[in-house]
Parts: sequence; structure tokens; C-alpha cells
Amino acid sequence: MNTPLISLKNVSLTKQDKDIIKNYSVDISESEIINFYGENGCGKTSLLKLVTKLSKPTEGEILFRPDLDISDDIFYVGHKYGLKNELTVLQNLEYAVSFSNTEKINSVISELESYAMQSLSNLQVKYLSHGQKKVISMIQLTISYFKVWILDEPFTGLDQDKASILFEKMQNHINDNGTVIITSHSPKNKFKNIELC
Repeated sequence: MNTPLISLKNVSLTKQDKDIIKNYSVDISESEIINFYGENGCGKTSLLKLVTKLSKPTEGEILFRPDLDISDDIFYVGHKYGLKNELTVLQNLEYAVSFSNTEKINSVISELESYAMQSLSNLQVKYLSHGQKKVISMIQLTISYFKVWILDEPFTGLDQDKASILFEKMQNHINDNGTVIITSHSPKNKFKNIELC
């Protein structure tokens, strides 16, 4: 039996005397595409922050497979996009590429073209719409290799065409032995759907 990539064992999270997550366990394996779904207040974002070690559980433990490095292998995109508003789209993506050991500057243009957004290359990020910023944050995933993508409501703000493109890139990632973990408000077709509440 394969060792899970990430395991949550009896994890609880309490904030201001309120149980956000209570005695929760789940195993996440390599090449899985998982959707944790539920209404607002179910603890979806809190769960992702626990997995990324941005916060600590009140009880329980989170185990990582020995070959998984949380700093080098996990990319988290939350509700804030991690983009610099004063830089252009291209400058932001070039900055993201600079953290990779591979030379992928040509792939930046290719990724922009795949979303039909190459015309925005020289526009400062502060002038982009919510959906456009979301796409740029998602492009960071595919120009730098991270084994695990952890994405908080990645399809929110995307039109149907761009959502389809993003899903295709997620499928390509799991076919390449990557793992994708997302949150949303409802089940998603072709995802492993796990309801939080």
C-alpha cells in the first residue's frame, strides 16, 4: 500500500472557543485531485492553512511523506493572489520563474497565450480584474514545478472558458504525478469530492 503524501490524523482547530475543525482525519495521495467543499464557515480555508503549515492544529497531527518538502514542493494560492500590484503581468511572472531552477521564461508567454491574455503582458497588475488576477496567480503554478498545488476556490471569478483551461492544466499536473487540492462550495465533476459540513 502506498504511503499517503499528506495525512491529517484526528486534527482539531479551535479559535476563540469555537470549533472550526473537529477530530478530522484524511489521507491525501500522489496524483489525486481533491475538492474539499462546503458552505462558508465550514473550515475549508482553515484546513488548507493547516496543510500548508500557515497555522497549527489545536489537537492532532499532520504528517508529510519523507520525500515531500513543504518549502520546495507545495504551492499555495489563497484569496490573496501573491502578486505585486505595481509590477506588470510579465514582471510578476518573471519574478515567479526566478525561484525555479529551470529556465522557463518562454513558457511565461506560452501560458499567457493559452489563456488568451498575452495582450495584458505589459499592464500593471493593479489594473486587472478579479478574474484576470486569478488567472495570473494560476499561471505561476505551471511555470514553476511544485508537486502539490493547494488552491482556495480557484474557479471563483473565472469564466467558463478559463475555468476549463485551468482544469485541463490540473489534469496534466496529476498525470505528471502531481497532486491538486482545492476548496469550493459544491462538488466538482472529475474531482475526489470531500464534504466538510
